Amino acid sequence: MSHGKYSSIRLTLFKHGGDSFLAALDEAKIPHGPIRMFTSRPQASGIVETITALSEAMPWNAIAKIIVAWIDARKSREVMIYTESGEVIHAKGYSATEIQKILPISTNIVIIDTKSSGD
Repeated sequence: MSHGKYSSIRLTLFKHGGDSFLAALDEAKIPHGPIRMFTSRPQASGIVETITALSEAMPWNAIAKIIVAWIDARKSREVMIYTESGEVIHAKGYSATEIQKILPISTNIVIIDTKSSGD
């Protein structure tokens, strides 16, 4: 989601996707950090991370390439991009160029791998 001087991408990582996706960000030297959420209501179990940078410094292209490569590495992986208008885009089958265009209008990106790396 873009806000003029800075941009932020919220990542929600479920199942077995967390470690491998965050490792891909680390390998690309894209800084990210956890979001700590406190609530009295039940929450889905997942890790929430964020990538924040000055708008002109946000690595949209690199993040899009990581998403495509990460999905393509295993059939059990899925990435869903939620946009500001409420649309949900399943990233499987999209090119990095297409995803790069969607990322600036995203509000949340859900990363799921239904199988562990040992399966």
